[in-house]
Amino acid sequence: MRFSSILKKNNLDAFLVTKLSNVFYLSDFTGSNGQILITKNKKYFLTDSRYSEQSENEIKKDFDIVIYKKLKEELKKIIDKEEISRLGFESQHLTYNEYSELKELLSVEMIPVKDTFENIRIKKKQNELNKIKKAIKIAEKSLENVRDKLFDEKITEKEFAFILEYEMIKNGADEKSFPVIVASGARSSIVHGVASNKKIDKSLLLIDFGAKYKGYCSDKTVTFLLDKNNSEIKKIFNIVKDAKNFAIDKIKPGKKTKDIDKIARDYIDKKGYGKFFIHSLGHGVGVDVHEKPTISPLSEEIIEEKTVFTIEPGIYIQGKFGIRLEDMVYVNKTGAEVLTTLSEDF
Repeated sequence: MRFSSILKKNNLDAFLVTKLSNVFYLSDFTGSNGQILITKNKKYFLTDSRYSEQSENEIKKDFDIVIYKKLKEELKKIIDKEEISRLGFESQHLTYNEYSELKELLSVEMIPVKDTFENIRIKKKQNELNKIKKAIKIAEKSLENVRDKLFDEKITEKEFAFILEYEMIKNGADEKSFPVIVASGARSSIVHGVASNKKIDKSLLLIDFGAKYKGYCSDKTVTFLLDKNNSEIKKIFNIVKDAKNFAIDKIKPGKKTKDIDKIARDYIDKKGYGKFFIHSLGHGVGVDVHEKPTISPLSEEIIEEKTVFTIEPGIYIQGKFGIRLEDMVYVNKTGAEVLTTLSEDF
């Protein structure tokens, strides 16, 4: 990555990175407190003494590691030494209070910059893609391994979520990508239905889950039809499934993401359920489980080769049930490779 071009483009002397997912992306640091200062000649990684040993083990060799007692004072020393006058910062991450304190202490011009590293992270290198694929494999294998637990008449949504989370860790995940969503019966109409103490309803079950492997996430939603005799549920399941597949078939580099959203949305609307599809069609996945690009009716983003994102249409009928089906795709030169493989049939 050519940091000099980032500084030049924004007419900066240095750039302060504080968002932890960007810090990890740039340095490989997995701890919970670290900042990066990029100057024209050096890259500094700053953290406190709790992470001194971890930093030595993880941080890429081209960084100068600085262990501080007080971050802002250490930053001032470096900025004075490097004669920095224009300092860029991540405008969507730094709080107003932090900005005000830094501006007063450092005596530099603070320049807000939006999405610099988020835009770089959109395209996945091969080693990143490999980690995402491994995260998917861990998550899907884990659900396959514990699926029989669903036949336990007494098991609750929260208990099953815990079992699935534990199985992902056992199979090699660093952690879950996000809190596992387990919502059954009428609760499945809640888009982000956090697992409850309710026993799993044997009509249908929506599970949204993912594993994190070496810093990279997976994300998959399945809706299992536990009652095969409910014709209404089966009908809407097939509408959602077709909408997902139609959208995936039309993914190509150069298309607008909103046009892919429109394919699924128009199909669901044509079937009479448009008002029940109440969220965007998808989102990028990588270091963060939600990152660029956004697949939504409002997005003007263009699909690029080597991007990874989800396609996840849903229909949610309040008080009755909800169905969402989600796949992760990788965009190659000609279209979309579906990365997730777990069957949608229970």
